[in-house]
Amino acid sequence: MLATSPAVQLPRVSDGHDYTTNGSSSTAAAGRAAATAANAEGWATLPNSLDGMHWWYNRGLIQLNFFVSVLFCAQCLNGFDDNLTAGLQALPSWHTALNHPSQSDIGLMNAVFYLAGLLSAPIAAYIADRFGRRWCVRWASLMMLAGTVIAVTAGIEPSSGYTLFVVSRAVCGSGLAFSLIVGPILLQEWAHPKQRALIGSMFNLNYALGSFIVAWIIFGTSFLPNNWAWRIPTLLQIVPALYLTIVINFVPESPRWLMSKGREREAMAFLVAYHGNGNAHDELVVFEFEEMKKAIGAEHAKGRSGSWLQLFATKRNRRLTAIVILICSMQNLSGSAIVGGYYTQILDLVGITSPASQTGINGGLTIAVIAGALLGSYLVTRTPRRRLLLTSWIALIIVNVAFVVTAQQFVTRASKAAGATHVALLFLYLFIFFIPCGSLFFSYNVEVMPYSLRAQSQGLWAVQNKAISIFNGYVNAIALQRISWKYYLVYTGIMVVQLVLVYLLCVETKGYTLEEIEALFDGKASKARIAETEVNKNENNHDE
Repeated sequence: MLATSPAVQLPRVSDGHDYTTNGSSSTAAAGRAAATAANAEGWATLPNSLDGMHWWYNRGLIQLNFFVSVLFCAQCLNGFDDNLTAGLQALPSWHTALNHPSQSDIGLMNAVFYLAGLLSAPIAAYIADRFGRRWCVRWASLMMLAGTVIAVTAGIEPSSGYTLFVVSRAVCGSGLAFSLIVGPILLQEWAHPKQRALIGSMFNLNYALGSFIVAWIIFGTSFLPNNWAWRIPTLLQIVPALYLTIVINFVPESPRWLMSKGREREAMAFLVAYHGNGNAHDELVVFEFEEMKKAIGAEHAKGRSGSWLQLFATKRNRRLTAIVILICSMQNLSGSAIVGGYYTQILDLVGITSPASQTGINGGLTIAVIAGALLGSYLVTRTPRRRLLLTSWIALIIVNVAFVVTAQQFVTRASKAAGATHVALLFLYLFIFFIPCGSLFFSYNVEVMPYSLRAQSQGLWAVQNKAISIFNGYVNAIALQRISWKYYLVYTGIMVVQLVLVYLLCVETKGYTLEEIEALFDGKASKARIAETEVNKNENNHDE
């Protein structure tokens, strides 16, 4: 039998349960013994209320996954809005309502959207740490409501149509930055350990779903001969934004945020209700509570207060920050911005110019996006993260080279076969890109960071994301217009560098809890804790 240890005092919470564990309790002893683990086996072998059943038979998991769906809705709205302007560019009525903006004007419009997000990111990170994660989602939904109202009024007076639409993009951009920063964090901090990888991988699948919905709505409204062709898809953003504004008031706060604020009883109540299905002595719940308390307490003891400077304070933190920067660059500097944001110009490049054809192809591209994201979600629970990143990126580089060849052949030789192949490659490119983008780009950079730096690192990610997006939004349109297919060569070189950096920087995180992943970057300390775990296992097996 496992040896007993002194009683571990867990807090009494407001629901009336006494979560104090008795020193002779076998469940508490098992939780404390398992808490010494710093590898994937530390929690996976612990008895839990989810064992032997599907989550939909577990009341706590049903509730928790509903809360998760709220964040999925926020990311779906992000995908809808992010692809709205690209789709509207194929509609003549939109161009007329905005007084026929030039490519430079459209680039500026996109840049304003991302600049607003860039300026909002540090504020969002501060609010997430100071006042709680939920406030960021609440603010994002309110800004989306305001931005949508402004957007649909554009074009009433043709002289002010472009200006009003730009203002609406600024308002929406500032709001979405809040949900982008906190959404991946809250998902990781809410999730049951057995569901964390899958839930994290599904976050950006909802971006793909949002882009799919808006693409096919625009395809349907493209046959309308008036301003409702673009106003209907714009106006529909109100529905999810209003839903989020209401529902976010009924979801719980992050247990790790509660723990960091000294609200241990509430953190424990969350774990008991949603990870233990109401069982206060669930061994996994005890393990999680002790692990959170130990990790966050250690960060506070070391003075890791969440300062932005802490991102660069130690060699370990600099490596973690480099990983965040790398993942962000892979998401935004891989050519995906060209394919997703300027597909109409790419289709013009290969001779496909009718609005119906362009919006129909855009709808088809979103199907490829969803298929890639679904495959990524399937693979992420079965394939090592690092291997998935490396293999996906090698495949993407190959497709990017094919982009260069087919575009060059069409432009210089007017090859219809090359043009058709280029369009087919658009589908393949987005399918491959969204395998890691859908499953890892919004989860890996969150899970490698310790609690005290999670909001700041996501803030840094958002600043970088928006800065690169400003570049993409303003430069890509002009570059495609001036140097045509040669612009793909720039991204091919960047992607090769990214591949090398993934090999050098990224570590495997599959199967670990958030606190265990933190130990992976502790060097000798991590090895010592893993060795201690193996000794404890051997002793426990001998005792039994």
